[in-house]
Amino acid sequence: MQRASLMGLKIVLVLVGLYSLYISIDFGIGGFETLGWQGAPPNVADANNLRYGVQDSHFRFLAGVFGTLGVCILLAVRDLAKYRLLLQTIFTAFIVGGLLRFSANNFAILFSSELLIALIAEIGLMLGLHWWLQQALKGDNLIPSVQG
Repeated sequence: MQRASLMGLKIVLVLVGLYSLYISIDFGIGGFETLGWQGAPPNVADANNLRYGVQDSHFRFLAGVFGTLGVCILLAVRDLAKYRLLLQTIFTAFIVGGLLRFSANNFAILFSSELLIALIAEIGLMLGLHWWLQQALKGDNLIPSVQG
């Protein structure tokens, strides 16, 4: 059973890593307008507005960071015990990002169909992955026990 759990975790992590890359490319290359891979892109561009250009640049930068997290997840799948701390840090980063969405204080948008799935993945899925990683490694005796 433990091997199946470990393999299932690896499959989910590969999917999360690939989806992170997918989003990163869509947002990183497309900016605010996106490439439209997740639906029709919004029409928010104002090429003459410096503020738009700055925010678009920040958005592209953060998409690159997001993609890097996806690559790290994909690389960590090779040795979950070795990269446990890296994965836990990435999961925590996603959780914090999801929680920060609440700072906008716009619950109509936050719980809309456009964002609800992302919010569930960012908080719920990442909490689940934290737990699953811990259980899979503990059950496989891949986490050293602390003796007192």
